[in-house]
Amino acid sequence: MSLEHSPARQAAASTINEFCQDHRVSRPKLYELWGQKTENEPFGKGPSYFLVGNHRRISNEAAAAWRAAGETAAAREQASKQA
Repeated sequence: MSLEHSPARQAAASTINEFCQDHRVSRPKLYELWGQKTENEPFGKGPSYFLVGNHRRISNEAAAAWRAAGETAAAREQASKQA
């Protein structure tokens, strides 16, 4: 079996469906998060993405950054409740 088709090889980016499945978030919720844009957050509260033709792809790095930002926000919220 070539490395291209090896199960151990991980894709560098996910489709929206793959991202939603991996992160247990619905497509409507993801689009809602993207819709919460501000001047400082061009992708809203969702992960950044890039286009391949007309299709959005979310890189593994963008997914990791989105998870880290969510964890930081949750920790900050928890700390403010305890203060």
